Amino acid sequence: MNVTKDIVKDLLPLYVAGEGSRDTRALVESYLRSDPELALLADALSADELAAAHPAAPPPGAGRAELARTKALLRRRTWLLSLAFFFTGLPLSFAADAHGIRFLLLRDAPGVASAFLAVGVVLWIAYALTARRVRVTGL
Repeated sequence: MNVTKDIVKDLLPLYVAGEGSRDTRALVESYLRSDPELALLADALSADELAAAHPAAPPPGAGRAELARTKALLRRRTWLLSLAFFFTGLPLSFAADAHGIRFLLLRDAPGVASAFLAVGVVLWIAYALTARRVRVTGL
């Protein structure tokens, strides 16, 4: 296999960071002796520039924490939707008989029906905000 300049450029971050194997270091050093332009590039590369070019991997538990937050957000959205339907629908429940349609809670307890509707509106707003947050996070 012919080692090209591009291959050595790919190995250069490992070489500068001191993370390559002994064979990789020997290969890069021999190529740097034959290519002064690439040798200057290797000298110019510092550990800070390498860290900026290749950010560190996230900590091991970061994915689990994000998954737990996502599950909690989706669970909250589901509960808000269910409760919003319940508190909106309960005051609007009706019965149909020979006398026509009667709204049960509105007729018997209009204050309670109004309170339930108000709670329903608050829950719909909370649901909309949570659904927006789910869309913003890209789920």
